[in-house]
Amino acid sequence: MEDWIKVTLILCLFGTLREIRPSEPFVTEFLSGKWRNITEEQLNQDVYPVGTYSYLGLLVLVFLITDFLRFKPVIILSGLSGISVYAVLLWTASIEWVQVSQFLYGLYMATEVAYLTYIYAKVDPDKYPRVSSYTRIAALTGRFLSGVSSQLLTHFHVMNYQDLNYITLAAQVLATFWAFWLPPVPYGIYFHRRTRSSLQLDIAHTDKQTPPSTPSHKRSIRKGVTDAAFLITRHARSAYTRPKVLAWSALYAVVLALFVLAQTNMQILWKQVQEESDAAVAYNGAVEAILTLLGAFGAFLASYWSRAALPAPTAAVQGVAMFVGTYITNIFASYFGYIVMGMLFHYIITLASAKIASQLSDESCFGLIFGINTLMGTALQSVLTLVLIQSLKLPITSQYFIISGLFLLLASAWMLGWMLHSYRKNKSINITNQYG
Repeated sequence: MEDWIKVTLILCLFGTLREIRPSEPFVTEFLSGKWRNITEEQLNQDVYPVGTYSYLGLLVLVFLITDFLRFKPVIILSGLSGISVYAVLLWTASIEWVQVSQFLYGLYMATEVAYLTYIYAKVDPDKYPRVSSYTRIAALTGRFLSGVSSQLLTHFHVMNYQDLNYITLAAQVLATFWAFWLPPVPYGIYFHRRTRSSLQLDIAHTDKQTPPSTPSHKRSIRKGVTDAAFLITRHARSAYTRPKVLAWSALYAVVLALFVLAQTNMQILWKQVQEESDAAVAYNGAVEAILTLLGAFGAFLASYWSRAALPAPTAAVQGVAMFVGTYITNIFASYFGYIVMGMLFHYIITLASAKIASQLSDESCFGLIFGINTLMGTALQSVLTLVLIQSLKLPITSQYFIISGLFLLLASAWMLGWMLHSYRKNKSINITNQYG
């Protein structure tokens, strides 16, 4: 078996185990139930925003150190932070500890960047499309298993909402253990880059069997940091000065922000709708499983249907789906609206990624640009959380009406931009034909 296949299989197993979190589809039911007895208003305004803000702050730090530490330590940290999250949820009682768990959850989500970018530092560029697909499929497999298992276990009363956390905790322990088997990365994408001179130094050090002197080692670190900063700045400037990269990156960030904001508080909306409509059974796990399958289909469709890109109508349908799912006081209508919105999110985010990647000439800056876009999306989500939830303190239904309106605003803005671009393009062609 080829080395790159072995590395990919080990990483994919880690990704699958990491995403086996059957407690997540019912986390609001657990926290607002008899085990915690936290009100929905506290969850919406005091608990979940902590995770949003910590994710934003820690993502900046993790983004900077992942390549410097050469990925594997951060992947192990991801597993350890996952263990900490669910240990705190299981064995503490106060709302302050729940807020601590949300801070740790922000770290847990921020360190996902190491899982997503490790493989690019470990395999040849010609394998990028295949390994990207494999790692994404592995994560989706874990999420699908989580949704199915959580629904079956709760529906047939095999486990309650608290017991699901034990399965999640066990999966995080196994994922962390498995992460130690990942081969170390000797060279990074920006730090510790493999060059001809570094290869010659490696050979010389191997022959002499003596470590470099401390002063030269310190100078080497300073030079490495300076070179990495210069290269990161150059790649970012080169990418974002291209209008298409800028436009699709903006779309990527906005869609990501709206989806994550909607997903974070969706269970609170479902719980309220269930209470108003007297629905006895929650199908959150089944909904997440269906969304995972349809999301994978949407991503697959985007990879083969990128030329007929329709981001404006897609965002408009997302807005309508959110509005209908909120306006109609029926849990199945709410489920349906969420599934449609989520499936189209996976379509449009994959489409935007493909469009951005097609404009990047240097393969090593793929992870950088997508990392920056994710950071921008998280920042926008944090701003919306601060304004809609913590400043205005809007009711949960009003929050989702505004989210649906923002999707429609995004569709209108993209359509307007497309019309202006088409007008300028046609005008340029007419001028060329007239004077050519």
